[in-house]
Amino acid sequence: MANKNITVVKSRRRANIVMFVVIGIAAFVLVAIAVLSLVSVNPMSDIKRPERYEFYDADSSEMLGAGDSKPQSSIYSALDGMEFSVMTGILQGRWDYSYGFMRNKSDKKIEVKASEIKGLRAKEKGFMVEFVYSDIPVVDGKLDLKKAQKIEVDGETVYYDRIKMFITDSDGAVGMLRFYPYIYARLDNQAYENDDLSSESYSITGVTVRADTTNAYAALKKLAASLAK
Repeated sequence: MANKNITVVKSRRRANIVMFVVIGIAAFVLVAIAVLSLVSVNPMSDIKRPERYEFYDADSSEMLGAGDSKPQSSIYSALDGMEFSVMTGILQGRWDYSYGFMRNKSDKKIEVKASEIKGLRAKEKGFMVEFVYSDIPVVDGKLDLKKAQKIEVDGETVYYDRIKMFITDSDGAVGMLRFYPYIYARLDNQAYENDDLSSESYSITGVTVRADTTNAYAALKKLAASLAK
């Protein structure tokens, strides 16, 4: 009889240990979920606010609200609202939140020539916002990159004083934001013998980053409608 009691006690102890382990794991998971839900990713965190924005509708080269200073704060607020929680990203299978170059199926960077940069337009059901910073100065025939804006993309430093950013509706999900950082002085430059300035030798690669553009797109759509009146 005593042996049976000992066996029962041992079984209960094992059951209690298993229960405590399960409870501990569940508690850890709940804490991890809570923490990851509070940690946000802002795709604009490394991109400074420019001197001004230029706002374009789909397939248009005509700026909306040209000369009007009022839309500037609305555009800034819209673009600053593309963040999402890490937990949301994980649940949707989005693991990489860093800036990455646009690449083809062979993993080679997709280059865009100077002449093509000028022609970049938003596609149907999208908007283009151009970020305009102070021009990078030319000193002794070279660009003074110390005065440039810069971001790190795939381990490379990208210098720029303009960005063309394309906003489409990610429809409540964590989608992909596309933008093209470039140097304005190199778009239409005849200094063919100077590779530091020449448009002929200039090309860039677009950048992608994860973003929830749902609210940004809705805000820009509303702004575009008000500016078109």
